[in-house]
Amino acid sequence: MEIAHILEELAYDMGELPREAIEAAVVQRQAITPYLINILEETLAKVDEVVQDDCYQGHLYALYLLAQFREKRAYPLILQLFSFPGDIPTLIAGDVLTEDLSRILASVCDGDIAAMQQLIEDPLKNEYVRAACICALVTLVGCGLRPRKEILNYFQKLLEERLEKKPSFVWDTLILSACDLYPEDLYDLIKKSYEQGLVDSSFISFEDVSTILTQRKDVHLFRLFSNAELIDDTVSEMEKWLTTPIHPNYDLPAY
Repeated sequence: MEIAHILEELAYDMGELPREAIEAAVVQRQAITPYLINILEETLAKVDEVVQDDCYQGHLYALYLLAQFREKRAYPLILQLFSFPGDIPTLIAGDVLTEDLSRILASVCDGDIAAMQQLIEDPLKNEYVRAACICALVTLVGCGLRPRKEILNYFQKLLEERLEKKPSFVWDTLILSACDLYPEDLYDLIKKSYEQGLVDSSFISFEDVSTILTQRKDVHLFRLFSNAELIDDTVSEMEKWLTTPIHPNYDLPAY
C-alpha cells in the first residue's frame, strides 16, 4: 500500500478499523515516520480545526503508531499538543487522554522524564494531562526503564512542596501512583495530604493506602512489573475504541 493511501485511510473515522492501513504503516515504519511526525506538527498548527472536526483522527493514529515505533522525536510534539489550556486536550483526544496518554508518553520519552516533570508541576496545565504524566512515570518503573527509588523520591518532592496545595485529580493520581510503587516511606506525607483535604477519598481512601502497606512488598511490586506495558500493537490498541467514540466533545466529570 502506498504511503499516501495509508495516510488517507487513517485520516478519518469511517466506522471500522483500517487494519490493513495500520499494518502497512508498521511494515513501512521508516518511510512513514516523517509523515506521522508531520501530522502532529500540523495538528499543533491547526488545533482549532482539529477540535471542531469530530471525524478527523489522523493525529490519534499518529500518536499510537509513533508510540509503537518508540519514536523519541514525537515526545516534545506530544507534550506540546497536550499543553494547550483548559479542555482543549480533551477535545483533541477524548478518552485517549485518560486511558492511554500515559503509556504513549512512556513509549516515546526514551527515559527522559524532565519535560513531564515540568508539566506535572505546572498548575496552569490540564489536570488530566498532568495526571497522565504521573502515571507515565509509574509505567516507566514497571517496564524497568526508570528506578523505583528515583520516582518515589520525586513523588516525595511533589507531596512536600512541588504541587500546589489545592485538591485536584493530580493529587488523587499522585496518591494512587505512589501506592502502585508501594509507598512505605511516603506514608506520613500521604497521611498529611488527607488531613489537608487535598485528596478525594472516594477516588482512593486513606484506608486503601493503609491496606496496601499490609501486603507483602515483593508481591505488590510483582504485579506492577507484570502488568505495566508500553504501546506495542496499534491494531489491538485501536480495536478497543471501535464501540466507543475516541474523539468526543464532552465535559469531563468533576473530581
